[in-house]
Amino acid sequence: MDMDDPYSDLQAVFQIFQAGVIPGTSSEELAGRVFSALKRTLQPLSQSPLSAEGPDVDSACLCLTLIGKMIAGLSGNSLPQNARTFYRDVLKKVFTSADLMSELGDVDAVWTAACAETFGSSPPGCTLDTSLWSLTEVIKGILRGECANKPEILRKLLAGFEEVLTSLFSKMLLHDAFENSQVAENITDLDVTVSTFMDLLEALCAARLRYGVCSTVQRLMFLHSSVLLRLMDSCLGYFVKKRVLLLLKRTVVQRPGEDCALGDRHSALQEDEFLAGDMLVLADAVLQEVAAGWFRRVWVKPQPSFLGGNRQKFPEGEGKDVVMLRATSLILIKSLQIRTQHAGTEESERALHVQEYLLELLAFLQQRVAQFKGEPHSCSWILMVFAEQDDDMMEALKTLTSLYLFQRSTSSSGCDACSWGCNPHCHFILLLHSLCFDHTVLLDFLISTETCFLEYCVLYLKLLRDNWQDFSDSCCCIKNSGGNFKSFQKVTNTQAGTSASEASFEGTSGTSRTSKHQNASKGDATFCSFPRLVDYGSSEESEEEEGSENPKLALEDGESRTEGDYLVEKLRKDSSDSLVSKVMSCLTELKTVLCRLHSRGLFPYNPTSLLKLIKAVEAKAAS
Repeated sequence: MDMDDPYSDLQAVFQIFQAGVIPGTSSEELAGRVFSALKRTLQPLSQSPLSAEGPDVDSACLCLTLIGKMIAGLSGNSLPQNARTFYRDVLKKVFTSADLMSELGDVDAVWTAACAETFGSSPPGCTLDTSLWSLTEVIKGILRGECANKPEILRKLLAGFEEVLTSLFSKMLLHDAFENSQVAENITDLDVTVSTFMDLLEALCAARLRYGVCSTVQRLMFLHSSVLLRLMDSCLGYFVKKRVLLLLKRTVVQRPGEDCALGDRHSALQEDEFLAGDMLVLADAVLQEVAAGWFRRVWVKPQPSFLGGNRQKFPEGEGKDVVMLRATSLILIKSLQIRTQHAGTEESERALHVQEYLLELLAFLQQRVAQFKGEPHSCSWILMVFAEQDDDMMEALKTLTSLYLFQRSTSSSGCDACSWGCNPHCHFILLLHSLCFDHTVLLDFLISTETCFLEYCVLYLKLLRDNWQDFSDSCCCIKNSGGNFKSFQKVTNTQAGTSASEASFEGTSGTSRTSKHQNASKGDATFCSFPRLVDYGSSEESEEEEGSENPKLALEDGESRTEGDYLVEKLRKDSSDSLVSKVMSCLTELKTVLCRLHSRGLFPYNPTSLLKLIKAVEAKAAS
């Protein structure tokens, strides 16, 4: 190895390590070479980071990459035992005897200074994009890490960027900036830079909502959210506008960074005293923009976006960019929910117009979704928009149920919720219909942590328990409307290719159903084949085999089945194909399986409250 050429020396060490072999030198000598190469390359960088020559930058990057690869190789058990012992000794000597940490501290200062200088002086383009990406990845790396003092590390990191990022926000996102021809050399540079800046804002938002780290720069997108909303009327490209809406959607549903595997979420409400107020500012900005005609400025492609790969052809009028539709819908309804939660405080009268805002949303969807124009039942919009993304659908269902309850509590007279697409009974019925009334899919939702279905289910069952007649009327309304609700399942199947091609936009944490053509039960000749988390059929068989060994369990299960069978039979006598009977059969079957799994200790949490609600609904149905 050539000690006079640090880059060649590092390349040789890197190749030897990649081969998983031990070099013909001692661990002490190799540690000295690594440290010498790093120190030699860091000196010119620390003196003038932005004017450093290419070889110095390349050597520093290669040296740090080599150290990172060694750590990863030891952590992942990918090296032979003798190589593991050797390289562990090398790292021990590098980090202790060679005092590497003090040198890396210099790197941190150099990197911070270089990024800050770029943020303050560089126009949109590759140089600015690189620094934005670098800071974003550092924040994500901290969030993914296992260190115990993440909040303190994040606060220290962001302190060095407060002023320059605040200035960059104004320079990049003020509306009139896009009319200045000198902002970027061309619109492509501007598009890429703004999109990269959205990635940084989402990482900052994730740090705030997960760990309560609240700096001035992290509050910018909340306090100036109207600027983001008005980007829909700018010269930016379509994919950038979509990125902006997804940032806002993930913020209002409090799931920023959901596609980055950032680990468990933590509630930051108690740690961040400004969060509730800032969310209200964001929600009010959304409602003000919608009232001013914002939906008319949101353009949605008539075909889904395909990020490479094969472009699927849709029949005339059947394609739609559901990513944009889901984002705009959730931004509005979550903003309404945030505003209604502050009813009774300042300017509470704005919260009393839920119905008007949802009518604006329906008008927007009728304009953008061809299938919705001839649909006789307004509540069907929820499935047309959210059928492919279960986590967003459950969030929307839960939010709309709470909006319905709020509107009903503030209205002196009964309101026709179907006219503004917000009847929770219709939503629940249509949801079960789209699942072919398959209770095992509901059980999957209850077990999964990827959706808020449990919260939604409890909220709705309480409403159903206390408002049985409204539910019964909704069943009749759906039956009499003449809508072709089976088409929702076809839409899910037709658009299945969209979810994969747009995964980089929407993230992968949310589940999605891809239906296959397969006959379901006798009453529903539709295609409903869903992946299962558990083989519930085998659970029932094992219960029958083992029932005699546990008399108490067999008795409890027997009682549940008897009550359920009696109720289902009673409902079927009333009407063999009525929606009421199908919904209740589904809930009763769900209750039976829940009882069985819970009694055996196979359910992940205690479903007692949920079971009581289902039994209370059964009692209403039986009476």
